Amino acid sequence: MRRGFTLVETLVVIGIILILTAIAVPRFLDALLRAKIARAQSDLVVLGHALEAYRTDYPEYPKSIFADLGSISIELGIFATLPKLTSPISYLQDLPRDPFTSVNYQYFSTIINDRLDLPFQRIYGQWVLLSVGPDQDLNLNAITGRLIHYSPTNGSLSKGDIVRSQRESRHERG
Repeated sequence: MRRGFTLVETLVVIGIILILTAIAVPRFLDALLRAKIARAQSDLVVLGHALEAYRTDYPEYPKSIFADLGSISIELGIFATLPKLTSPISYLQDLPRDPFTSVNYQYFSTIINDRLDLPFQRIYGQWVLLSVGPDQDLNLNAITGRLIHYSPTNGSLSKGDIVRSQRESRHERG
């Protein structure tokens, strides 16, 4: 009468389980990454709508950062944490967090000076929102001054940022 499994049978079962795990874990991690990308894209759309709603109530979009020099305030045209769009009018209940960094999405007001017509502003409009994407690094082409957009066709861990701007809100990319 046989009471249990032999050592060979146990090793075969463990081997099969390891093979199935080796197949399933990378697929699960890839699905998790795609879910984060979809969430970031969706959050940027919501933030873009909140910025446009803000603009209907105020004469301009929120500034990125101000340097207060007493009687002169200068806007610094750099990427900064998105200003809260929660008060005094609640355009958003809470600011969503970037799933790749767990901090607020980055916001950039491209209006540095109303008299300047900068190439960056012509490309993106008056505001840019971005997630650093799966590589968790800001990707800017130093030669053209353009942000490098994330593209899953280059592999799920490819370089690039998930970007939404005022111009992309008005003219959706195909």
